[in-house]
Amino acid sequence: MKRRGMTMLEVIFTASLLAIVFMVLLSIFPTAMFSVRQTEHRLTANNIAQAVLDGCRSGPFSNLVANQTVDLTTMGALGIILRRSNQQGDDKMVYTPVLKVAASPTSTVPRNTLCQLTVDVSWHERGQTLRVTRILQISALNR
Repeated sequence: MKRRGMTMLEVIFTASLLAIVFMVLLSIFPTAMFSVRQTEHRLTANNIAQAVLDGCRSGPFSNLVANQTVDLTTMGALGIILRRSNQQGDDKMVYTPVLKVAASPTSTVPRNTLCQLTVDVSWHERGQTLRVTRILQISALNR
């Protein structure tokens, strides 16, 4: 006698096994999406901080005033970059960069030839404030 198909017990067992595997995969999906979104936000904040530091590095050293804190959300080209990054994506994340210029951190170097730039980019995500900080020491070279 030839067997022509599957029994009802085999069908029920296979369907329940597939349902369990499918539920496990679906429970992993939201966690992975949150992790991807969080990484995107951190990468965007890091790119904004790097753009600020590159702008400071390319400008004249005399523009850097020691012991100054600058809110960068409205400044020129950086303001355009911020508006563009704040409007992209589904979640419309708002990034707030702040530049702090400090005088020479060491006493062996004259204050007018070295300063430390600190860029803090913060954003709010799931009820908490997250922050990326980039630090650059820049010097005035006699050319």
